[in-house]
Amino acid sequence: MNFSTLFSLLWSPMERFILWLLKPWLLSLIGVALLSLLVWYEGPLLAFNGSEPLEPESRRWALIALFVLIWAGYFAWRLWRAWRANRGLMAGVAEAPVVAPGVRETQAEVAELGERMRSAMAVLRKANPGWKMSGQYLYQLPWYMFVGAPGSGKTTALTHSGLQFPLREAMGSGAIGGVGGTRHCDWWFTDEAVLLDTAGRYTTQDSYSEVDKAAWGGFLDLLKKYRRQRPVNGVIVALSVSDLLQQTDAQRQAQAVAIRTRITELYERLGLRFPVYVIITKCDLLAGFSEFFETFGRDERAQVWGVTFALPQPAQPDSGLASFPSEFDALERQLQRRVLERLQQERDLSRRALLYSFPQQFASLGDGLTRFLNTVFEANRYQEPALLRGVYFTSGTQEGSPIDRVLTSLAASFGLGRKALAPNVASGRSYFITRLLREVIFKEAGLAGVNHQEQRRRQLLARAGRMAAAAVFVLLLAAMTISYNRNLQLIADASSAAAQVAQLAKALPTEGDVLVTLPLLNAARALPSGYSDGDNSVPLLSRMGLYQGNKLGAGAVTLYRRLLRSTLMPHIVANMENALRRGDASNQEFLYETLRAYLMLGERQYFDAASVQAWVDVDWRRELPQATPAQLQQLSDHVSALLEADDEAEPVPLDSALIAKVRLALASMPLSQRIYNRVKRLVEQQHLPELSVNSAVGRDVSSLFTRASGEPLSRGVSGVYRLAGYRELTDKTPQAVTDMAKDSWVLDRQESAQIAGGNPAMQAAVLELYYADYIRQWDTFLADVHLSPLTSLGQASLVTTVLAASDSPLRALLQAVSRETTLDGALTSATSQDTDQRVRDKIAAATQRLQSALGGDSPAAPVDAQANPVDQHFAALHRLVGTGTGPQPLDEVLASLKDAGQFFDSADAARRSAAPAPSNEVLARLKRSGDTQPAPLSALLRDVESGGTALTLGNEKARLNALWEASGAPFCRAAIDGRYPLVRSSGRDATADDFGKFFGPGGLMDDFFSKNLAAYVDMSGNPWRWRSSGVTPLNISQDVLNQFQRGAKLRDMFFVAGARQPSMRFDLKTLSADPGLTKVNLDIDGQPVVYDAGSVADFTSLSLPSGKSGGLVRLDATPALVSPLRSDGPWGWLRMMDKAVVSAQGEQLQLTFTVEGHRVVYLLRASSVINPFRRDGLESFHCPGSF
Repeated sequence: MNFSTLFSLLWSPMERFILWLLKPWLLSLIGVALLSLLVWYEGPLLAFNGSEPLEPESRRWALIALFVLIWAGYFAWRLWRAWRANRGLMAGVAEAPVVAPGVRETQAEVAELGERMRSAMAVLRKANPGWKMSGQYLYQLPWYMFVGAPGSGKTTALTHSGLQFPLREAMGSGAIGGVGGTRHCDWWFTDEAVLLDTAGRYTTQDSYSEVDKAAWGGFLDLLKKYRRQRPVNGVIVALSVSDLLQQTDAQRQAQAVAIRTRITELYERLGLRFPVYVIITKCDLLAGFSEFFETFGRDERAQVWGVTFALPQPAQPDSGLASFPSEFDALERQLQRRVLERLQQERDLSRRALLYSFPQQFASLGDGLTRFLNTVFEANRYQEPALLRGVYFTSGTQEGSPIDRVLTSLAASFGLGRKALAPNVASGRSYFITRLLREVIFKEAGLAGVNHQEQRRRQLLARAGRMAAAAVFVLLLAAMTISYNRNLQLIADASSAAAQVAQLAKALPTEGDVLVTLPLLNAARALPSGYSDGDNSVPLLSRMGLYQGNKLGAGAVTLYRRLLRSTLMPHIVANMENALRRGDASNQEFLYETLRAYLMLGERQYFDAASVQAWVDVDWRRELPQATPAQLQQLSDHVSALLEADDEAEPVPLDSALIAKVRLALASMPLSQRIYNRVKRLVEQQHLPELSVNSAVGRDVSSLFTRASGEPLSRGVSGVYRLAGYRELTDKTPQAVTDMAKDSWVLDRQESAQIAGGNPAMQAAVLELYYADYIRQWDTFLADVHLSPLTSLGQASLVTTVLAASDSPLRALLQAVSRETTLDGALTSATSQDTDQRVRDKIAAATQRLQSALGGDSPAAPVDAQANPVDQHFAALHRLVGTGTGPQPLDEVLASLKDAGQFFDSADAARRSAAPAPSNEVLARLKRSGDTQPAPLSALLRDVESGGTALTLGNEKARLNALWEASGAPFCRAAIDGRYPLVRSSGRDATADDFGKFFGPGGLMDDFFSKNLAAYVDMSGNPWRWRSSGVTPLNISQDVLNQFQRGAKLRDMFFVAGARQPSMRFDLKTLSADPGLTKVNLDIDGQPVVYDAGSVADFTSLSLPSGKSGGLVRLDATPALVSPLRSDGPWGWLRMMDKAVVSAQGEQLQLTFTVEGHRVVYLLRASSVINPFRRDGLESFHCPGSF
């Protein structure tokens, strides 16, 4: 035995063992075992988020069991999927074939075919258990399809292929299918592959084209459905020798085209490229075939005879087809080389002739076969070329008469007849089939491509799976890295923050208020993972089994609480002791609560964190006015943390002497007052809604009402002093009385006897204090409600109209107040009603005693013992609002408001038409009505009256102002104001006509005053005054009146006897002149006043204007002056007087002119004491401004 033989013997079992080891299920099972060992031995070392989840053995066993279940589940799922696909394929295979029209098949035959297929499936499942265990389900075997024309020998080749058919013994046949030829499709099941022997008419589709085409398409869809990845592993094209030799060229061409079409359909419909094997069947019909190969033994007959082409390159897809002629010639030469040997072995001359001519017989196939192959496989640009893998020659059985192509050709050439060859005798032997299928075709099962769509789907799924796995790995790795870095940073931050806290602790001042501790306490509270982070969830990326915050946090919280005890608690205790020492006698309730909170710090059995927190918050808001809201909130948070952990702390040492002193001071507060204060706080803590003006009316009424205190209308009476608060207080009072006995430790005295069982008398005393507060709160609120300021008559009309409307907000407000101040019948509890009745009886008895003391022996007036004190106080309001459905007293008040609205409308109309305002008697009646009404109605009515009166007069004032602005004011500003003679320095003169038009009798100013203002002015004195009685004052400024008085004076100065033009009359004489002047001539508007030196002058009477020289005034002398004095215009004489030095000489005026150094003195005597020559009357006037 040589080495190669020994290696072959040893390699075969070794190869099988290696292949077994490489099976996926075994490899994965080994992986699960290794992973389980890793979990078992290394799992306890894994820590996650501060814990070791795999430390207990039970958890490791559970995790290992989970791995095994996942592995088993996955392969069970694969087996189930394979079983389902196999079952579906079997069901599809077993379906009854479609019966073609004209073919007579009974239903019994069709049923028999289906039954045979199901029986075959059952036989296959039982025949080889390895089919199940090895996963070799039917659909997992390689599948090959035989195609060819009818009678091409496909079935014969399979029958004599030498393959193992599991159905042969059970069913007497190797195939399941039709009878009498391959009617539809024969299914050949072998232990190595499944061979589909399709009906020849499927290939040619020349009998029943529509039925054949439909059946062929359905057959392909069945394959594609259940074998998505590789529907077939290859196609075997069967071509018989008889077709090649006996068919015409046209017939062979048609058959080739049909086969090409079927292959193209397979490529397109199945979506994959597979190898095509061409088998030339019935080679025994070549004359001499049987004689030539009859000496072959079994192994020689099983060999392959034909050509296997090399796999084509992409650039040469039909390279195999191109090489076929040369390869065919090589096969012929091989036969030629063996002819001599066979001739020597054969003695029969006829047989030797057949042997000798066999190579030529074989060669006769070449041309037809080449043309056939070219037609089927030649590439073109429109179709994908088929993968021609090889051409092979076979013989399944030797039947029929051989065809002597050579002798036939010779006989035809020479016109000779030929002798027919004897038919072959069936030998039952097959040639060149077995190894062709097993070692060539079946071995290349993986050569076929895959379904491109399925391949893309699988690739996408695989790629997605790999990407998902990679992403999960990367994410986990990134998460672990981030967690590691974060925890490193956390440790660094904690170390840095701890160092900062230590530094702040060293720098903490020993003195100062509590605010100095805030930086230290804030820093300690904010330590990483410390107290401030206690309620925050840790981010996932900070955990991942690496989180160090719990360890760091425990130390941080301990440090923070230690600092609270050492820094904050001393301040709290000091503040409490200071408050106790101050002992505010005016606020004993606060002193009591301070003592109570102080004692809680030292007597742990009474400790209540909420009470201490409340006291500290209130104290710091009061004692630290400089603190911001943020600082106060921070202090409150620190106190909360201190008290939260203070349950386990040592009690605070207390000052017993101070406690005794405070207890002695608090003993003076009545017990009922302490109880009332406490129960009131309990009710306040419920935050009952207030009753405000807005809430009473049901909407915002800021346009109607306001509060004198400046408080918004959304604020009002506390809910404690409403019906709901009344019910709550009366319900809570008995319990508060009982609780006060429990707090007797605060004052260290036994009060249980006074308030045992709730003590109804004590409850009544508490309720009496409440009633007094109730009345005080409502009185304050109602006195604060006023009407919004009335700004215009239109607004006043709108306000009063709204107040008097059917949905009057005033009515709604008063009704709400009446409801909230009617306590009778408000209680539902029998205990509360009894307490309330005790208060009423007590008040009634006290009232009776007081009346008796005041009245001596006379009988006292009866007292209604059933009346509630609050109801009694607000009885007038209740009567005003009423409770019935009929007319109420309030209706009359609202009617008066409606009348006031109409009055305001009339006054507004008068204002718009510039008419005098109507009588305000309506407002006077409203004022009288308000004097008798309860609050807040009395104040509201007074507001309407006072505001309306002011608006009426204000509008009269506005009317007068508008009238003045429309008549005299524009003319005054344009023609008088800023002009001479009113402004001495002005270069512009007021014309005589304009001056007369404005100041003259009946002029603009005189006419306006007499018609509009005279009735309001007292002209009996100087200066004039606005009248203060008899008429309503207009409130016009005194300056306006002064200007009208000055205008009247100017009228009297310039306008004599009702003249329309201003005029002046006076006497003038010369007193003296400079000796250097021999003669002086003063010409005043053509009226000369002449003076000769040495003479005595007399007065000259003058009147301006004279109408002689246009107002020109000239002072000249002899000898002649270079620049004589002169002035002109309607006010020429007044301007000339401005150039003189004027001095009073009794009622006369001395005028001294200086001309070129010469003095001339005149004496002026006015015709009236009211004259314009004293300029104060002129220059003090200016146009009256706004009224």
